[in-house]
Amino acid sequence: MAIAKSDIKLFKSQRLTDEADGGGRATGTAVVDGQVNNLFPDISRLDRTIGRINLRKGFAGVSTTTADPYQGAHAIITQGPADPRVSVLLFAGSQTDERADARNAIESFVVPAVSAAFELLGNQLKGQRAIACIQREEQRLPEIGQVFQLVNGTTASQYVRITAVDGRLEQFTYDYGNGNFTTFTRRRLDLSISAPLETTFPGGQPTPSGTTSPKSQVLGTQVADAARYYGISPLAQAVSQGSLSLRVKSVYSQLVPSSTRENSLIDQLAGYQRRMFIAAGPARTVALTVALVSGGQSRVFLGTGCAPGTLSLSVNNAVYADDGKGGLRYVSGSNWITSGTIDYETGEINLVRAGGGYTGAASATYQPAAAATGETVTGEIPIELGNRGFVYTLALAEAPPRPGTLVVSFLALGKWQEIRDPGNGEMEGEGTGTIAFGTGSVSLTLNALPDVGSAIIFAYVSQNDSAITQRTGSSVPAKAKVNRTLPHQGLLPGSYSATFKVGGVTKTITDNGHGVLSGTGGNGVINYAAGTVSMELTVTPDAGSGITHAYQQGSVTDTPLTVTSDGSGMCAGTIPGAPLKPGSVQIRWTTRQRQAVPALGASNATGALPVYESEISVDHAAMDDGSGAWVGVTGTINYSTGAFTLKVAGTYTYTEYTYVTEKSDGFGKQTLKLVKTNTQIMESFGGTLSVRAQGNAQSYGPQTDVQTVAPVTLDLLPGIAEPILPGSLVFTWAGEVYVDRSGVLYKNINSSTNAGVAVGSVDYKGRTATLSNYNAGAAAAVTLQACLTTNSGFSISALTFRTPGAPLRAGSLQVTAVRVDTAQLVTATADANGVFSHAVIKGTVDIATGIARLRFTSNINDETGASNIPVIPLLVRYNGVIYSSLPLDASLIGLDPVRLPADGRVPHYREADVLVIHHTAETTVASPAAGGTVQLTRTGQAEITVVDPNGLKLKAASFTADREHGRVTWSNPLVLQDESGAALSTPLTVLDRVEHMTLCTEVQISGELAISSPLPWDLPANDTRVSSALSWGDLQSRYHHWFTQKTWNSGVPNWTDSPVGETTTANYNLLSYPPIITNRGAIDGKWALVFTTASQFQVVEEKLGVVSTGSTSQDCAPINPETGQPYFTIRAAGWGAGWSAGNAVRFNTDSCLGPLWMARTVLSGQGTVDDDQFKIQIRGDAD
Repeated sequence: MAIAKSDIKLFKSQRLTDEADGGGRATGTAVVDGQVNNLFPDISRLDRTIGRINLRKGFAGVSTTTADPYQGAHAIITQGPADPRVSVLLFAGSQTDERADARNAIESFVVPAVSAAFELLGNQLKGQRAIACIQREEQRLPEIGQVFQLVNGTTASQYVRITAVDGRLEQFTYDYGNGNFTTFTRRRLDLSISAPLETTFPGGQPTPSGTTSPKSQVLGTQVADAARYYGISPLAQAVSQGSLSLRVKSVYSQLVPSSTRENSLIDQLAGYQRRMFIAAGPARTVALTVALVSGGQSRVFLGTGCAPGTLSLSVNNAVYADDGKGGLRYVSGSNWITSGTIDYETGEINLVRAGGGYTGAASATYQPAAAATGETVTGEIPIELGNRGFVYTLALAEAPPRPGTLVVSFLALGKWQEIRDPGNGEMEGEGTGTIAFGTGSVSLTLNALPDVGSAIIFAYVSQNDSAITQRTGSSVPAKAKVNRTLPHQGLLPGSYSATFKVGGVTKTITDNGHGVLSGTGGNGVINYAAGTVSMELTVTPDAGSGITHAYQQGSVTDTPLTVTSDGSGMCAGTIPGAPLKPGSVQIRWTTRQRQAVPALGASNATGALPVYESEISVDHAAMDDGSGAWVGVTGTINYSTGAFTLKVAGTYTYTEYTYVTEKSDGFGKQTLKLVKTNTQIMESFGGTLSVRAQGNAQSYGPQTDVQTVAPVTLDLLPGIAEPILPGSLVFTWAGEVYVDRSGVLYKNINSSTNAGVAVGSVDYKGRTATLSNYNAGAAAAVTLQACLTTNSGFSISALTFRTPGAPLRAGSLQVTAVRVDTAQLVTATADANGVFSHAVIKGTVDIATGIARLRFTSNINDETGASNIPVIPLLVRYNGVIYSSLPLDASLIGLDPVRLPADGRVPHYREADVLVIHHTAETTVASPAAGGTVQLTRTGQAEITVVDPNGLKLKAASFTADREHGRVTWSNPLVLQDESGAALSTPLTVLDRVEHMTLCTEVQISGELAISSPLPWDLPANDTRVSSALSWGDLQSRYHHWFTQKTWNSGVPNWTDSPVGETTTANYNLLSYPPIITNRGAIDGKWALVFTTASQFQVVEEKLGVVSTGSTSQDCAPINPETGQPYFTIRAAGWGAGWSAGNAVRFNTDSCLGPLWMARTVLSGQGTVDDDQFKIQIRGDAD
């Protein structure tokens, strides 16, 4: 039997209440269509006064005595409440969940995350509406609207929403005991919260490492947004046939009632300075000796700075780790300290215990670090329809971010989301991404599409306008160099040797006659013509010894030659004085290269930006290799005749600058963007060569030169142009560890006193280390254990930031800044339209999102930058007033609003949702005639119904609807009654609905929806509705996971989907006698037929218990009391022999029911409709 329209029903759940156990399983009672209060109660005066949310559970079902499938089952709201202060949403449920489960699912908009950046200061008492907290100065302030969880062990927890923030620096004093005190600075926070504390949460007292225990934990939260809601909204604009986009009035529905309040923002930092400790290298392990300071305090020094969160300290049979905030936490072993602290900048560790201090050995593993400060760099990517997507890139090459500082904010469906760099270059949070710290290239993948009209805001710390880059690793090339310019030129190839002693043993370096040095002492190169030597020593000479250079020298002449080069840069010529001595020839020349410099900040009479070009000189030199070729240069030489060829010019990369006009400042101004294009062009050769050579008949005389061994210079970063960040350098060489402290190199650092032996110096800019005290016989390889490089110097003339909350009160945002050139304090206030028009501060603020875009300029129309007025970033501050939602009492409104969006709204459209776009037209029939026909104005309707003025529906037998042709034919005779027999009055109204089902491909906060298939009709605004569908897929009753079990343990029954232990030899013939199951009788259940004898068994359901008994000699059909139909029928003919007591047959059944929850939200305010209603349609397909 096919599924009829009358078989599709909405069934009530067990309990239609707002108690914790509301909902539950399905009943056999169908919701009567159009009946007042058939699901929800009346709205009381108290509900209208403070707001209320009611939850009701129902089941979409098919009531047939077959197991025919109801394909593609889904439900939509076809008509919302008429009262604008009442909204309805659908969301999914399970077959057995209750209101407490649904409430928890709704409230799981946010879930606990990691520990917050502050701790409770003292006990926070039950009933308080503000909490006192403490945090380190460098940590981030909490924002208005943020939600945190307070956890008191396993006894109590509560989510709190911040409604106001007051932070100030205070001095605290800590007593170590025995008269030892220390004073430290921390930020005290007074945080107002939206609801009073439900219990007392213990807090600690301040210490240098945090707060004392026992104490409650404060956890941050992250948005889970796991629940999906389905609702309805009218079209805001008419749409045309074929359209793939449409605009609804709102993509949100109100889920939780709320009210608003004003909160002030005072002296907030827009561009601020942030001090941080940057890891300078990988983890290193050091052996330590702990010393007693006094009383119960012990102290030890790492010898260098320490990166927060990287320390593991093993001391006195215990292991501790730093907490990233300057304190130590116990990890394992025997915990003997009461507190511990670490100074990340100096590496000083203090350990305190009540019973006296500790002295002895310890070890630590940590990452070396250096302290750095920098300005916050800000910027934005305006989001428009054309560039909206999930993946974005940032090119921050001009000021790359420091590790751990980049924060990216974006607005998705009206909610600010953040992605942060934890310091490892992998962005995390409400999206993912990567950072190349060396180049400043950032790739971002957002978890949600950003809202059109908003912006992606980024902020990070840069050491002025270049990167801090970590430079570590072993086998750094060109380490211990000794360079020497000999007192003579024109050396005889093959005659040079250098000797020095290592451990009393003579080491030798000789040349091979082709300019290459090698030997037991090292290697290098020699320029015979110029008389220069560069050696890289394999081992260092004995202290106080010298290097003896021995060689033969002859006269040398310099000859200028004039030549021309061809298009490939090759030239040819003849060197006089041939035949020439192989290895004695050196040629030098100069080429010219063009370079372009863009004239940023300048303008000419026409307002265009010029590009200035200049030329630079590049010096070159080539030596012959003694075999007729040049070292490293293309060409040849004939020693007999002096004829040569030489490539004197090559291609180089030329950067060409052009400008394009684009909208980039975020508030309507056109700006010029500099575009760089790299091309390869040829150098220009001047035509003159300087040749130095010796004739083959040259006579030579022996010479010696003794070089007193000077301090060894180690080239630490060859090929790197950036200076070393002071305090970041740690390297090993020749078995010694060298640590930089303010430009002085120390070794043999005492971990008890932090003192060491000064043995050299660091040239930060030159990136070299010079040692005056070193071990003899030291190998040349240097290992950089820690090193950072950086550059410095910038100010700003533009700034983008967002306020910690939105919306803003119009005209409330005030900005102050300090000019770099005059140190003048300037102040500007946005007008009611959000525009800044001060003489120096210009820009806009979007009061809806809190995004401020500022330019510091005397002429906003000057696109050249010549009118820019630089300001100091860390002194840009702002004041303002924001509106925040004030959620109401959870016990009165029916949900805890703290874990939900602050404004109580949730989106009812999401990407990939099924949308039903529908429009209902009305045709009035004053006097329907039996057998008559009504032709409607359109065809291809999805549904045609007939109602009377009271909303009663004409029964289906009284008319025939031809949806294909858009026609209604009245029955003859015509009986004007509904399905229950109630009489209808005239005039009748024919309601015909057209609809278009499609996928939602994009959702924007503005109400814009993109769809996957074009609309087939023109549809008007307001009367057309867009409903999102709650889908179950195919609904069909069935049995599955049938198996037997030899032994059934009633104490521990097996409700899994596979047998426990052995199965039975007896069985049931499923192939010939499959169990009978119907859509009307089946439930979602797990069943066991437990044999009590060889032929008798009990019918047991996991939740219902024993529901019946049965026998193998009779059909078993336990009745579902809700429907009067069997849950299933097990046919007697299917039973085989061999059953015994204790055997069991396990199987599961699925119902033809789709569970759904309905949420009715009432906002505070006067109602406008006495008897309101909303309509839900259960939909699907069947033969």
